[in-house]
Amino acid sequence: MTEILINRYHQAVQPLLEPGERLLDIATVTPVAGSSGVGHGAGAGIGNRLARIGAVSGGQGSIASGFPGSDGLPTRRLLVVTDRRTAVVVVPVDIRNPGRLVWQASRDAVQRVERRPRTQMMARFRLHFADGSAVALMTMRRRTVEALADQLGR
Repeated sequence: MTEILINRYHQAVQPLLEPGERLLDIATVTPVAGSSGVGHGAGAGIGNRLARIGAVSGGQGSIASGFPGSDGLPTRRLLVVTDRRTAVVVVPVDIRNPGRLVWQASRDAVQRVERRPRTQMMARFRLHFADGSAVALMTMRRRTVEALADQLGR
């Protein structure tokens, strides 16, 4: 799956790479912070609040506190892993156009990937950072979480 996504989003991500930087993995992700499920009413609201528990841990100024949440807009967010950094890139509808870098951290700032129990249709995982903070994300495939863990650590 990694190669398929790298090939699909190459044009959107390549202009954001520094000279000599190697692209290792790309995953389509949904930050748990700010995300919402399908449905309306009190039940859906409670479910959404429960799903967001632990979305971001760490105080103001932590690595996780700067991680972008979901904004409800129909954009595709990519977690991009290179040999130098981990980044979040928002991709336009036309993926042939350059994406927009919205967050980044050096590779040594990301300590590990922790797979979490699936609470919805999507696979859930956490990125743990060197300062002790963490952020929860979701993706469609468990294999995506495993590929990220292979690159960033378990």
